Amino acid sequence: MRIALVQAAGLHGEGAAVRSQRWLEQAAVLGAQLLVLPSGFPPGSRRELGRLAARHGVAVAAGTGTGTGTGTELWLLNSGGELQACTDSAAVVPLNGRLICLATEDDAGAAAWGADRSRRRSASDGGAQLLLVPGGSAGRDGWFRALARRGGPAPTVVWNGPGHSFIAAPGAGVSAEAGQFEELIFAAVDLPARQRTVGPSWFARRYLSEGPEARLQAATGAGRGS
Repeated sequence: MRIALVQAAGLHGEGAAVRSQRWLEQAAVLGAQLLVLPSGFPPGSRRELGRLAARHGVAVAAGTGTGTGTGTELWLLNSGGELQACTDSAAVVPLNGRLICLATEDDAGAAAWGADRSRRRSASDGGAQLLLVPGGSAGRDGWFRALARRGGPAPTVVWNGPGHSFIAAPGAGVSAEAGQFEELIFAAVDLPARQRTVGPSWFARRYLSEGPEARLQAATGAGRGS
């Protein structure tokens, strides 16, 4: 799977959409299937991100402040711009035949441990293949780097922080890393599509079971966190 990651800060107002357009154009040129953006987008940006994702045919993960001071809300949109997950903790959903875990920094450790244990229990289904953390911070990424270095059935980690964001695959370690400033990095990781995947988390099941009208409303910004 071809993954691009943008390390950036100061995502405010209309400027966030303009910068996202540029990043998605670059990701599409690189042939990326997934672009991981940082947290910090304005709460109303989800609809615009969906339009941009559909225009460029690239799935997008990003995050925003909830506007209530209670933390971060994360989004995962597919390449058609449709909302696949919206969570303030962690959600596991299928995307392009792969099983993706979208998690906040506080929940990423538990999500990675759960993915590891699940994959050890069942090689046919397995746990999440890819762990996305759009809102990581400096100083808390060391455990995830070590997780990748040790190999085994751990998930590939895409960590997006204020500096030295990285993409790391089990056994291979860090395959792409940003510096201190705004940058787009890219990596191709081995995530074979599965004929069968584990079902999504409780939150994702609830969302995916909603009717088309409710899902469209959520995707266009009228739902939670918008």
